[in-house]
Amino acid sequence: MLNMISSQKGLCILAEHKSDDLSVFIVGEKIHDNKPANGGLRLLCYSSDAECINDGLRLASLMKYKHDIYSTGFSGGKVVARAKNPLLIKQKLITITAALLESLDGQMITGCDLNTTINDMEQLQQLTPHVLAAVGSDIDASTATAYGVIGALDAYQKSLKNQNRKKKTVLVHGCGAVGHVVAKLLLEMSWKVLTVDIDPVKSNIDGALALDPTSEWWKEDFDVLIPCSISGLIDENIARQLRVKAVIPAANAPFSLPSNINILWEKNIVVIPDPIVNAGAVIADSIELFDPDSWNNSNPDEIYKFVKACVFDNTSIFLNLKEKGLSVETIIEKIIEMKSSQPIGLKFSGRGK
Repeated sequence: MLNMISSQKGLCILAEHKSDDLSVFIVGEKIHDNKPANGGLRLLCYSSDAECINDGLRLASLMKYKHDIYSTGFSGGKVVARAKNPLLIKQKLITITAALLESLDGQMITGCDLNTTINDMEQLQQLTPHVLAAVGSDIDASTATAYGVIGALDAYQKSLKNQNRKKKTVLVHGCGAVGHVVAKLLLEMSWKVLTVDIDPVKSNIDGALALDPTSEWWKEDFDVLIPCSISGLIDENIARQLRVKAVIPAANAPFSLPSNINILWEKNIVVIPDPIVNAGAVIADSIELFDPDSWNNSNPDEIYKFVKACVFDNTSIFLNLKEKGLSVETIIEKIIEMKSSQPIGLKFSGRGK
């Protein structure tokens, strides 16, 4: 399954900085077809540089699939940073990351990820132009991702037989920048929404039912699970006990092992691959880089509507081909083969074919 890719062919460390208190690695494909690598800057308390690098390779692999699926005009990449005290090292992180990006001269473009914010990107962009994070724009990358999630959910709902399309209950796990928006959009769509977050304040959303993060939330009665939190959330124990009808992940790599995905499919639980679902930010990046005039002159809602439609279309293709018995890997290959060589960002204003 795509969220636990073992193959790292074509990926390498493009630039690095190593020290006791902070290590930063830029991982990606060496530039080809004039496509710069693209992926967010993730800052975590990794146990070692090796763990940090391995996570970077894994995440860059996912980004490669995401970019290929949507023909964004980018190649796969990720910036990963290891720090003993992540929140106390921000200024040094920004300075070092800027220097590494500058050394690559456009080969890598980054944005927000775990423990990095739009404020961090604003500071980073003062030091290097190789940043795409809607800096200085009313368009929000996390909101774009959230609208993509809704597009995937809409496609799933449409794929059901008429009698099963009634809006039921969804659990949003993780109510940060993406999950909070997803939950609010679902409430506006009249879904019953359950929320879980390690920070109870974040899960306290008007209209939603917040669950205790220490509880066995996976045993609750709900129809759709939308992971918006950590990678590896769904382990074997959770997979075996889930009674949902679908898993639609906003989070990257939500399964701890590939076998856990198979457990769900064997129970007839639909699992939409995360690179299809959570591509909103990279679709927005494609518009920002390849059609800056449209980006600067568009209402954010127009961007979000476009993202939602793109994810809806690919999710619909995936569900249709899965119903015909094709493997996930084969379906992804077919979706990629169907895409135009032009960046999807050009299609926003109708300039692309």
